[in-house]
Amino acid sequence: MKQYQTSVVIIGAGPAGLTLAHLLASYNIDTILLEQQAQTTDEPRAIGIDSETLRTMQAIDLVDDIKEEVFSHLELTDYVNAEGKVLFNFDTRGYEPYGFPLMNTFEQPVVDRVLANKLSDCEGVELWFNHTLRHFQQDDQGVTVYAENAQGEQITISAQYLVGCDGGRSTVRNQLGIEMTGESNEFPWLVIDTIDPGFDDGFSSRFFCDPQRPGMTINTGKQRRRWEWMLMPGETAADLLDDNVIANLIGPYTDPSQVTVRRKRVYNFAAIIAERWQEGRVFLAGDAAHMTPPFAGQGLNSGMRDVRNLSWKLAMVVNGVASPALLETYVEERWNHARELIQFALDLGEQIQPIDPQKAAERDTFFFELRKDPNAVEEFANGMAASIRARALDKGVVVGVGENPLNGQLLYQPKVGLNPENAVPLDEILGKGFSIVGHNCDPEQELSSQTIAQWKNLGATLVALGDNSDANGYRDQSGILTEQIPNNEKIMVLVRPDKFCLATFNAQTADNTLAQAAELLHLL
Repeated sequence: MKQYQTSVVIIGAGPAGLTLAHLLASYNIDTILLEQQAQTTDEPRAIGIDSETLRTMQAIDLVDDIKEEVFSHLELTDYVNAEGKVLFNFDTRGYEPYGFPLMNTFEQPVVDRVLANKLSDCEGVELWFNHTLRHFQQDDQGVTVYAENAQGEQITISAQYLVGCDGGRSTVRNQLGIEMTGESNEFPWLVIDTIDPGFDDGFSSRFFCDPQRPGMTINTGKQRRRWEWMLMPGETAADLLDDNVIANLIGPYTDPSQVTVRRKRVYNFAAIIAERWQEGRVFLAGDAAHMTPPFAGQGLNSGMRDVRNLSWKLAMVVNGVASPALLETYVEERWNHARELIQFALDLGEQIQPIDPQKAAERDTFFFELRKDPNAVEEFANGMAASIRARALDKGVVVGVGENPLNGQLLYQPKVGLNPENAVPLDEILGKGFSIVGHNCDPEQELSSQTIAQWKNLGATLVALGDNSDANGYRDQSGILTEQIPNNEKIMVLVRPDKFCLATFNAQTADNTLAQAAELLHLL
């Protein structure tokens, strides 16, 4: 039996597991990633990638490597009834507060391969395909993982922590005996991925709220497109997988003779969440922790939020900077938001899926009345999508939630520089760890030398930013930070590695506020 030792073991080389491995590598945490398949997936599964996930790709220095596979022209998603009349829409044109368009599509197999291949450049990280988790044991000292490779050889890995990113049928979750709660969708859906040169300039994203057959289509770039159609009562998978049926479904919108079907399958989906995501030294993330209906395109993105949140906390504990109590804030900060995204998708499903003509007519009437007031329509759409439009934490590692509007918010990412020509995305200046941003002031001048030394010892970067920065500072060239920082005031912000605002303060309140921050971080 072969024996290995590492700090963190990850099970599952899907997007969440691969990204977690990269994030841990960026914090110099040695990691072994086990995947039972021989390679990453070659199926175009997830297609939605949002601004927060792209910001995570930026954090691991891979956004440029995947940008060719990201289609970012989904500014308008509309929902139409059986007559083709618009009920409501999500309009995100010009809305890029986090540095990227809010909603995008992408080619998952290509991005997964990039993530996997680039791990070879990460010192201290190993990716082992054809390795199956058999079982694991944990105690106060660590976790022992027992696995088997393709040749049937038994291996053991001693680690400090284990993270299950192994999907909806998670072995890690099942061995922990953790239940999923929620509901399964009543009707399966047909999913078709196509190459279609004749419809490349068609509507980018549309949902067909037709009681005769609900459906949707979305442009995924490079002449690629996804179609989804709901199976009606009494229909079987074989009925809709027939090529002639598929041609009839897409025929009203494009010329089927020009369409190449890359993939077709019937699937059902669930709106479920694990009752807990941590047991001792073992964690769940991604689909192992929650599964979201596809209507909001947030399944993959929710998992990416998990690993971004968990990674820096694991790193602080593994590096002996913080106590393991910090890890308990992972579930505290992520569970409710994952549940909100599930509810967002369910709410959209309620508008898309009605097949009862009377219920559909009542829905149409409601929206036609609502559309008489454009502000009401916008308020409805923005309220429904609040969980992705305005990211914020209301608990966990945040000082004084409610005391300052900035506390707990995901910091905007403008381009900053002394002039537009040399401006760069803000995160390039803040770095990968903590940062203290002085808005219209310089933290180096406002804080005591002792305070500066304490946070620099934690790897923090100090940045002067704002409209009145001196020659050594940076200016927000877009002006969007004025939307987050009230009255363009002179304040400082302690920013977490995942770019959430941990605390706001000035020179007079700095010592007390930063002491509270250190306590919440469980610093040793």
